[in-house]
Amino acid sequence: MEKHFRIEVRDDGVSWSRNRDRIAAEARLDGIYVVRTSLGAGDIGADRAVEACKALSRVERAFRTMKTSRLEVRPVFVYGEERVRAHVFLCMLACHVEWHMRRSLAPILFEDDDPAGAAAKRATPVETAEVSDRAKAKAKSKKTADGLPVHGMPTLLADLATPALNEVELPAIPDRPPAIASRPTKLQARAFDLLGIDPSKTVAMQLAGRKGGIRAIPPANAGVFFISFA
Repeated sequence: MEKHFRIEVRDDGVSWSRNRDRIAAEARLDGIYVVRTSLGAGDIGADRAVEACKALSRVERAFRTMKTSRLEVRPVFVYGEERVRAHVFLCMLACHVEWHMRRSLAPILFEDDDPAGAAAKRATPVETAEVSDRAKAKAKSKKTADGLPVHGMPTLLADLATPALNEVELPAIPDRPPAIASRPTKLQARAFDLLGIDPSKTVAMQLAGRKGGIRAIPPANAGVFFISFA
């Protein structure tokens, strides 16, 4: 507050008065904040700069996710610099993967999957963010446009953990029982479609015999594959 006052210290006392010019100048900026960026005007406009600043809330949410809700970086029950670094790296990688999954799965999550509709509700990005009408309808009905139940990320992952690989016994090949994947539900099929995953093509399974256990063989060009057992 010192900048708002003129202070004079003398041998016989101290006097002070308000710096009215400085107070008036600050009053003109009340309620106004300035976003500065090192990028040039041709690289990013004023609207995008404000949107990028407000998007920092996603970083804060990711931090909470990593620290408290699911990943829980602390406490770290590993020792040694390399192991601690590996642990934190895996947590950050999991958070990054979840972020991309949330974006793809937004139509069946309690998240706004109509950013254009939400943006149209405000004149400038400086105004308070609004929720699109589609997201409001989804939250109110608890159903998607095609009648599927809307989920949060934890419950959707729990649902996606239920597909199973069934072992079928055939008398002709008792030592090599074939594996048949369970048929996905409508919700699971929708989730796989949004993620761009076809389990029947992405995951190839072979049974190496009862004693040898099960081994997964990802097909060629499969960037992602997952296995769940009943």
